[in-house]
Amino acid sequence: MRSISSALLMLLGLIPVWAAAPQVDILSTHSTHAVYEGVRHLPCFHKTSLCPNKCGHAKDVAVFRVTGYIAYQKANSDYGDPRATQFMMPLVESDEVNPTVLAFAKGLKVGDAVRLDWNHEYVKDDGVSYPRRRVTLLSR
Repeated sequence: MRSISSALLMLLGLIPVWAAAPQVDILSTHSTHAVYEGVRHLPCFHKTSLCPNKCGHAKDVAVFRVTGYIAYQKANSDYGDPRATQFMMPLVESDEVNPTVLAFAKGLKVGDAVRLDWNHEYVKDDGVSYPRRRVTLLSR
C-alpha cells in the first residue's frame, strides 16, 4: 500500500501533462527579402526593480533591413504589426528563435541577402499575456 505522500508526489509529476498549452493568436505574418546589417546591443531601460543587473532586458539583436515583401497578412485585428522596414531578432535561443535559425544568423556577414519570415503573435499562457515575434524562416 502506498503512502499518501508518495501518491501525492506521483500526482504532482503529472501536473505538467495536465497543464493547458499556451493559446497563440497570429496577428500578422511577414514573408520578406532582407539584408543583414549586423549586431546591435539594446541596453536595459531601467523599467523594473530588477534593473539593470538582474532583469535580462539588455540583449544583442541581429538587425535586418527589409528590402521587399513576398507576402503579408494581417488578421482581423487592430493589433497586428504593419509592414516593416526593419526587423530585430534576439540572438538567444527562445520561443522566438529556434536553434537552427540562431546558428544560421550567427554565420551571416554584413550585407548578406536573406529570406526572413516571422509571425507577430499574441500569447496567453497561465494568466500571462504577451506579444512575440517568432522567426519562422531565415535562409539565403
